[in-house]
Amino acid sequence: MIITSSHNEWQSDKYKTYSISGNSGKDANYQGEFYPELAPKLSFWKIWHDNIGKVAEEENIRYYVQEYWNQVLSRLDPEKVYRELDNSVLLSYEPNTEFGPRHIVAAWFEILLGVKVPEAKAYDYQIEEINRPEYIKQYLEDAMRLNRNMRGFKSLRALYLFEKGENLELKANELEEKTGKCYDNYRQNACFLRCDADMAEDEYRELENQKKYRNQSEINRNLNRKKLEIK
Repeated sequence: MIITSSHNEWQSDKYKTYSISGNSGKDANYQGEFYPELAPKLSFWKIWHDNIGKVAEEENIRYYVQEYWNQVLSRLDPEKVYRELDNSVLLSYEPNTEFGPRHIVAAWFEILLGVKVPEAKAYDYQIEEINRPEYIKQYLEDAMRLNRNMRGFKSLRALYLFEKGENLELKANELEEKTGKCYDNYRQNACFLRCDADMAEDEYRELENQKKYRNQSEINRNLNRKKLEIK
C-alpha cells in the first residue's frame, strides 16, 4: 500500500518515505528519499503560483492538474511507479486537506489501478487517516479525458487495461516476425487484459448508475420536502 501525507504532518521514521516536491522537501528539512519522476515541473508550477489570487481558484487548480497530467503522469507507467513506491509514504508540502501534487498521484493510482491510496498524518506508530479534497480525482479524470479517444469506454481504467492488452498483442506480432517463434503467452495475457477491461467498464457503469439513482433520490426528497412546506 502507498500512503500520502504532508512533510510537516508525517512525524514518524518508522516507514519508508519519498518526497515528490520539486526541491525534494528541503524547505521542510526533509532528509529522506526523493522520487523526481513525480515532481512538478517548475514551468507550470510557477504559472500556477503566480496566478493565485489573480484567477478563479478552480480554474487555477484545473490548470495545474492538466499540466501535471500532460507533463508528468502521462509519460509514466502507473504500475511500474506503484511497484517502485509500494509500502512507502509519498510526501509534499501542502497540509493534508489542501490541494497538492501527491493528491493527484493518489487519484492517478486509484483511477487506473483500482487501488486505495489513503491520505494520513502520523506521529511515531500512530496513523490517522484524513479525507483529501474530493474534487481532485474529478479534475484529474477531466484532464485525462481531454482530447482522448476513449475507444467506446467510459471508464479510464477499462481503457488503460484494453490498451495495455493491445500493446501486448502488438509486441507479440513484432517478436514473432523478428524471431519466428510463437508468443502465445503474450496473446493469452492480452486476452485476459481485454476481459479485465470489460469487467472494469461494467463496474464503472454500475457505480455511475448507482450515483445517478442516489442523486435522483435526493432531488425527489428535496422536492417532496418543499411540497410539504408549501402545504
